Amino acid sequence: MRKLINEPQDVIEDLITGLTSRSRSLTRVRDWPVVVRGDRPSTTAVISGGGSGHEPAHAGFVGHGMLDAAVCGPVFTSPSVEAVEAAIEAVGPDREVLLVVKNYTGDCLNFGLAAQNARARGRTVEQVVVADDVALADSAGAGRRGIAGTVLVHKLAGAMAEQGASAFEIRQALEAFLPGMGSMGIALGAALAPGADQANFSLEDHEVEWGLGIHGEPGRERGSAESARHVAESLVSAIVRDRELTAADDVVMLVNGLGATPPMELEILTGEVLTAVRAHGLRPVLSLVGSLLTSLDMPGASVTLAKVTDTQVAHLTAGTDAPGWVLPTTPGDNPAVDVELESPLEGLGSGQTSPALVAAMDRAVDAVLEAESHLTDLDRQVGDGDLGTNLARGARAVRDRRGDLSRAPDAKTFYLALAHILRKEVGGTSGPLYALLALGLADAIEDGVVSPERAVLAHGLEAAVERIQELGGAKLGDGTMLDALIPAAQALAEGEEDDVVVLQAAREGAQATAEGVAAKGRASYLGDRSVGVPDPGAMAVTVWLAAVSSR
Repeated sequence: MRKLINEPQDVIEDLITGLTSRSRSLTRVRDWPVVVRGDRPSTTAVISGGGSGHEPAHAGFVGHGMLDAAVCGPVFTSPSVEAVEAAIEAVGPDREVLLVVKNYTGDCLNFGLAAQNARARGRTVEQVVVADDVALADSAGAGRRGIAGTVLVHKLAGAMAEQGASAFEIRQALEAFLPGMGSMGIALGAALAPGADQANFSLEDHEVEWGLGIHGEPGRERGSAESARHVAESLVSAIVRDRELTAADDVVMLVNGLGATPPMELEILTGEVLTAVRAHGLRPVLSLVGSLLTSLDMPGASVTLAKVTDTQVAHLTAGTDAPGWVLPTTPGDNPAVDVELESPLEGLGSGQTSPALVAAMDRAVDAVLEAESHLTDLDRQVGDGDLGTNLARGARAVRDRRGDLSRAPDAKTFYLALAHILRKEVGGTSGPLYALLALGLADAIEDGVVSPERAVLAHGLEAAVERIQELGGAKLGDGTMLDALIPAAQALAEGEEDDVVVLQAAREGAQATAEGVAAKGRASYLGDRSVGVPDPGAMAVTVWLAAVSSR
């Protein structure tokens, strides 16, 4: 099962059912693929639509302050003339109608003929065609495509309709707005349509599609993209050049995900788009970020810039209950908040750490860095695959502060500083647990002691284990790092002088985690599937413990 659907031929019907059943303000037209508002105001009715697969567009934008109806065609295919006519009739017989149409041949033909038929019946119907794709020249074949900027047109039209504007007045306002709006997209991969065996194109790891539409087709050209910054600068420059935007223009910016782009990546791209927009001297007065007009599950994004007036900003920020709309925000440049935390690192630099302690630290760092890939591979099998990366990040941080750590006035200060570095730099669960390990050792050592005795370290390790158990809730046999730490701590506490024996106890404990079902940690989520794989955290303990033990 590749998609969360029932049958490929039923996706449009099921989509409409799901959307209208979750919102009391929406309903549908019986026997037609049309979503309409549950109420029928007397204002101008704004209708849009097109092929499905672009969700939340278009049906997700039906609601107060946006669309009155949306016509849902088959995936990537224009709806029929009759379906558009059904939408016109569904909004009420006495209302003026504005059709918002994306510039694709099928959409223009079907919506255009439906408008003519409605006019022949005495209806007042105006039409606006959106062609915001700057990747194509006006003279290129069918002309520019309508892509993500269409969503801004939905919002502007809906807000004006709510204020009582006629269909003709809205069309005039939008036709004045459209020349200042441009969009362009980039894809990092292809979309897979419901029921399809393969996508329309494939890309190598280093390739992207520049200037693509929204129907799963390849772009204007295939190339590479070095970074989000490179993408933002390229897209913004293309739009500014094509739309002839000039310095000091107020613009709204829309960063639109194409269906499979995580919010993290959209926010990163948004930051770079803002920088690029400002570098061109433009004033970003409003930003929208989200997946608003998609191409099924395509990884990628598009950027839209539109020159706006204060009135248009007011329309874009006016209230709506359309379920697919996102909250517009006003870009700012607020200064960062300064916070000062006390750090044990401030006590470093006034002494000389025991050479044996520094050497052990160096060996542990090298061992963890060398084992990064192995630990990551283990963690992918039973966890989320980040253990090796997190521990390696901590090891690098320790190495970067080696100079400071080698000048600690005593061992206690050394371990306190080490705990601070690990707590700050190591992510996930490992950071606080390893910090507790270092804190336990620090607590066991008296002030001024440079080279603590073995018995003191054994006591400190036992105390650290107790802290980790208290905070993490794990015990021996739960399939965690404690299955290696506890045997090692017990061997030390019993007075074992041979490091080989201590290490062997840890290794046996770690290997034993492969024999049972994990009870704690990420591996516990897998149940029986964790059996046969040793716990990565326990194996990590054996890595650095082996390095520390070797002299």
